[in-house]
Amino acid sequence: NIICETEVGCPCLTDQDERAAELSREQNEKTIRSTQTALRNFREFLISKYPSETREIYIIPCKELDAYLASFFVDARQKDGSEYEPNSLANYQCGLERYLKEHRYGYSITRDKEFKRSQEALKQKQMELRCKGKGNKPHKSMKLTFADELILRKRGLLSRYNPEGLLNLVWLNNTKAFGHCTGFHGSTLKWGDIRLRVTETGLEYLEWMGQDGSDGNAKIKRTGTDSRVYATQHAPQTCPVQDYKEYAQRRPPAMRYEDAPFYLSIKPVVNLAALHWYNCQALGKNKLAKMVKTMCEKGNIPGRKTNFSVYQSCSTLSEAQSNQLVLICNNLSQQAAQSVASHSSTGNFIVSASYDSSSDTA
Repeated sequence: NIICETEVGCPCLTDQDERAAELSREQNEKTIRSTQTALRNFREFLISKYPSETREIYIIPCKELDAYLASFFVDARQKDGSEYEPNSLANYQCGLERYLKEHRYGYSITRDKEFKRSQEALKQKQMELRCKGKGNKPHKSMKLTFADELILRKRGLLSRYNPEGLLNLVWLNNTKAFGHCTGFHGSTLKWGDIRLRVTETGLEYLEWMGQDGSDGNAKIKRTGTDSRVYATQHAPQTCPVQDYKEYAQRRPPAMRYEDAPFYLSIKPVVNLAALHWYNCQALGKNKLAKMVKTMCEKGNIPGRKTNFSVYQSCSTLSEAQSNQLVLICNNLSQQAAQSVASHSSTGNFIVSASYDSSSDTA
């Protein structure tokens, strides 16, 4: 629904507490996994090098544990035999610290002088690894360039005319427009979090509804423009508002309520001529976390591209780039219309097995 900008009052968000708790759970799960990884790798190291040591680490006296940790930081290797990154070893130290603290160990392995030997061993090992070229962010993500986006559009991976392309397109638009806003989390985004509005002059725009810090259960309509994206009336084929409206139309009616998940999974088999392309089910967290990686791999775009690549890209296009994008989108629109028309008698079906929600374990 379109909401007038002059409308007084905002609806309450009844599930903010629940969503805040969900975010907290996600963060806790990551911390738990990190702790478990550190503990598992340290235990495996002890078994391989000190097979007679079978005690829980929180029972081992600090002098012995300090020696084990020093040995671990110096000699531990990954399963393929390669050395760890400097930050990985530091993360393991922090993970083991959390585990020991949970079991009321009497010392801190990161701060107390009783663990000076292992602390120094870690520092020396990190220096040695950096001298070998480790820690220079070899896995750093590369920005998603305008040229990359053109390729993705040409190959239908950013498109209004197929379910995967439309989902990618709306996700990319939202991330570019609102990803910088405090409190914006794509993995927990609800349909009512982004509103379609219209100014007094009739210009449509999308607005991300932030959370009021004084009332965790209330949505607020922000006065600034940093949480808005306006329609580009001169270029409807590349307009993010039109992309949003197309996505809204392709959603099942049952998933248009405010608290419905914003990103939906794609039907395993989709008739492009049908109105609805998506399931009444949220897109899995694993797939959301790999949106850019997946579309770039399918588009054969080189380099390491992740969701973070979007934040590194420039959201403002030059006039020449805008014109180029409009031309490409116009051509794709004509091709899509011809394709649907040519298959209208037999049905225009596509199989989207890679987005089958049943295969998403997230």
